[in-house]
Amino acid sequence: MMSPSRPERAPHVALAAAAIGVAALAFWLYQDRTQQGDFAADPRPCTLVSAETAGRLLAGPTDAVEALPYCNWAVPGLGSDAQPVLQIQVSRSGLDEARVSFQRTKEEPEGKMGPMTTDLSDFGDEAFSRVRYPGGGRVTNEVFFRRSNVVVAVRYAPVGDDIDHAQAGAYDVAAEAAATLGKG
Repeated sequence: MMSPSRPERAPHVALAAAAIGVAALAFWLYQDRTQQGDFAADPRPCTLVSAETAGRLLAGPTDAVEALPYCNWAVPGLGSDAQPVLQIQVSRSGLDEARVSFQRTKEEPEGKMGPMTTDLSDFGDEAFSRVRYPGGGRVTNEVFFRRSNVVVAVRYAPVGDDIDHAQAGAYDVAAEAAATLGKG
């Protein structure tokens, strides 16, 4: 025999189940959004630094060549040995993946001639600078920074072994790239 109160419970149970379902969906969407980070699309690396900045560092008019996720600048007409190097690399992933990738890059083991790593506080959520001496007397300075779910790597190697010039150039490009990302 059915009790008269039992049919009255069915709408309440259905309403409670619907409320739980809506709450679970809202939580999942919130978690998904916070795990994705601030950037829903890949930033274009060649748009993060101006032609004027690249031209100043490379001592002449430059051509930007974008092959995602990289942008390389070159001075037309110079051989590869006499040419300074400027490169930006951008990678976008989920927020947790970006954090792990950034830490893994920072913890790379030191080679024969580097890296010498310095923490920076001027860019994004995390940042560091690394000096490398890959050979041939050239010094390369790299600045890595993470802003939310995007990791940016700036590499600058002027002709010669002027470490101060390499550090200042990479820092200038990273500062401009961070400012540009901040506008987006």
